[in-house]
Amino acid sequence: MIRAIAFDADDTLWHTETLFQATQVRLAEILGHYASPDEVQRRLHDTEERNVKVFGFGVKGFTLSMVETAIEISGGRISAADIHAVVGMGRGMLEAPMELLDHVPQVLAQLQQRFPLYLVTKGDLLDQRNKIETSGLAAHFAGIEVVAHKDPAAYREVFDRHDVDPASVMMVGNSIPSDILPVLDVGGWAVHIPYVVTASFERHDSDPAHARFNRLESIRELPALVEWLHSHSG
Repeated sequence: MIRAIAFDADDTLWHTETLFQATQVRLAEILGHYASPDEVQRRLHDTEERNVKVFGFGVKGFTLSMVETAIEISGGRISAADIHAVVGMGRGMLEAPMELLDHVPQVLAQLQQRFPLYLVTKGDLLDQRNKIETSGLAAHFAGIEVVAHKDPAAYREVFDRHDVDPASVMMVGNSIPSDILPVLDVGGWAVHIPYVVTASFERHDSDPAHARFNRLESIRELPALVEWLHSHSG
């Protein structure tokens, strides 16, 4: 029986990855004298993958990786003005207006009447806290957790801290590796709602074949799924 519902934040409740994608396009334009767009994207991904263990996930680490990539691709020839522009792109991402996905406030308000809701997101603490505050959604959640990584151990720790049995939690998110597989590993339920763009770190080849896994096209469908699962439990 589902007794609590947890949500991812970025690209589940509000738009985020589209900002990263647009910024990468702009970076490729700045570095157009040195490499093709595909090469810039590949090198940036490799730099991010190398740096994530040090900088973590989030805009600040992404910006540092852009600067490092720009210097490496240009062989150190990139101008100070262009480096300043890259840093400004990162600042622009942090200051970008918050845009909620469709139906999010209504669905959270509806589910909150029946279940304690939790927000479990990863990334830079200050950045995520700012986005949560700006979103206006914080009051819907019984608990808000910003974690460095989303793995089974992190979910167990979060659920233990809130005295929630992992087997009774449904996790809702857009990432198979981060939001779905770890929660299934700890015995919970998982709902995948794909976002229009998937970050390179979050791509996955196939859906898990698991009785507690479901895929929806929109968060609007979530209350009906929860109701159906409850009516067919046992």
